Amino acid sequence: MHNWDDLRFVVALARYGSMSQAAKHLNTNVATVSRRIHRINEAAGAILFLKGKTDWELTDEGRQVYDLASRFSDDLRTFSAELAEVESTERTVRITAVEFLVNEVLPQTIPDFLASHPNIKLEISASDQKLSLAYGEADIALRLTRPTEGRLVARRVADIPMGIWGTGPSKDWIGLPSELDWTPEMKNGRAFFGRPPALRVPSYRAILAAIGTTGLAGIAPALMAQKEPTLKLLQPEMAMRTRELWILFHETRKNDPIIRETSRWLETSFAKL
Repeated sequence: MHNWDDLRFVVALARYGSMSQAAKHLNTNVATVSRRIHRINEAAGAILFLKGKTDWELTDEGRQVYDLASRFSDDLRTFSAELAEVESTERTVRITAVEFLVNEVLPQTIPDFLASHPNIKLEISASDQKLSLAYGEADIALRLTRPTEGRLVARRVADIPMGIWGTGPSKDWIGLPSELDWTPEMKNGRAFFGRPPALRVPSYRAILAAIGTTGLAGIAPALMAQKEPTLKLLQPEMAMRTRELWILFHETRKNDPIIRETSRWLETSFAKL
């Protein structure tokens, strides 16, 4: 196998199952992905992928090459992290978090962090999508659920109380989209009112705004609702649900000093919760 760079294309196609998605991840085009896969097939003397009903699927030989590529990728990421110990070049850390954490907590501490770490640039995205830490789609993730899969370092940094809030008594409530009905706060609302929400909106900020315009109650994190002077907690404090906040990064980055410094800042930011 003469070109180790081709392994990136094997890993991407195996993960995404689609040449177009693999091309997007690698910042290239479908023709290049197809050409690289064909070239590595020839170098390996075997067919690594077969087209299934919807996706490209690894053959037995392809699985062996994929496992090799994954190990090589992990070793390279570990080497890069250790090399960063002696380098002082500017680095960008990509953080992904649910929207209300980005809007309500991080802005209070970002200025001090940037001032004390001039070589670190932050790229923060507010998203509920689970970007891959293993494939470099993000460096650090802030999530309200601890993952059970993948080679991740996970640190629980805070507990976030979630309650039912309103301007006064209400027979109905405002919740999040139905795909989030599994969350503790949505189950709390369903149990309290005995019915699904009368109104669903996409975020906690939208829930708080709708409470003010409709007079309905709604679920929200205490750290947001308590900033609204017209809102009060409509359930006993002991009945509130709690979400665990986790900082996650791939285990190959555990020796990366930039990841350590950024994680330490995030832990400090959320410790106040």
